[in-house]
Amino acid sequence: MLRIASFAGSGFDLGALHRAMLAAFSDYIVPLQPDADTFKATLISRGFDPEASFVAVDDDEIIGFWNVATRNTKRYLIGSGTRIGHRGRGLASRLGMAAISAAQNGGSESFSLEVIEGNAAAERLYRKMGFDVTRKLDCYRLDHPSPDRSSCKQSDFGSVANAIHRYSTWEPTWQNATETISRLPLTCFLHEKGGAIIGTGGLVHQIAASEPSAIEDLLAAAATVGSLTLVNVDSADSALSAVLQGLGADRFIVQSEMRLSLSNAS
Repeated sequence: MLRIASFAGSGFDLGALHRAMLAAFSDYIVPLQPDADTFKATLISRGFDPEASFVAVDDDEIIGFWNVATRNTKRYLIGSGTRIGHRGRGLASRLGMAAISAAQNGGSESFSLEVIEGNAAAERLYRKMGFDVTRKLDCYRLDHPSPDRSSCKQSDFGSVANAIHRYSTWEPTWQNATETISRLPLTCFLHEKGGAIIGTGGLVHQIAASEPSAIEDLLAAAATVGSLTLVNVDSADSALSAVLQGLGADRFIVQSEMRLSLSNAS
C-alpha cells in the first residue's frame, strides 16, 4: 500500500534512501550516481532534516523522495526524485505538498530550490506549488592554462570568507553558503583584492574580488589543485562571467533558483 511519510517516521535508513536516489536519477539530465559515503556527506553538509523530508513508500521500498534541509527559518530542497516505474502517479506533487505543509507548521518562512533549465516538467510542478524564479545560475568547467599561485597566498577559512563577503555582490546558493561548507575539506586563497574557497575536486564554492584581474589571479591559484568547477554562479555577475568565458570556461548547465514564501503559500 502506498504511503507518504516523513523520512524520520518512515522506518527506512539512509542506505534505502541512497538506493532510491540512484534509481530515480539513473536517467537524469546530468549524471548523478554518488557512492553511499558521498551521498551521506552531502546530506549532512547541507543540513538534511529527516523530519522535514518526505518519502513515498510502496511494497516496503522507497519509490519517491523530497530530501529537505532546514536552516533557521529557511528550508531548501536538496534533491527530489521518483523511481522510473512509478512516475505519472502524482507522487512528486504529494511529496512536495507534504514538505511544504510541514515547513509551514514548523514556522519556516521560505522554501528554496534549484531546477535545471530544460527540466520543464519539474519547473511546471514547482510553479504550480507557488514557487517563483528568483535568479538564473550558471555552472562552469574550467581547465586553466597557467596555474599560478604567485599573487595569492593560502589562508584560513575565516579570513578568506570575510574577504569574499566584502567584495561579492550576491549571496551564494545553499550548497555554497558559508554555513554549508565551513566543515568541509577546503583550500582557501587570499588576494589583496579578494579571495576564493576551493573544495574537493577543484569545486569553487565561493570567489569574489574587486576587479577582474584579481579574479583571474585567484582562478590561477585555484587551478594548482587541478581543473575547476563553479556551480551556481549568479548570471547577473557579469564581471565573473566575462572572466570565465575569456578563459575558455565551458558553461555546461543553467539553473533557475526558485523560492516560495510560506506566508503566501496555500
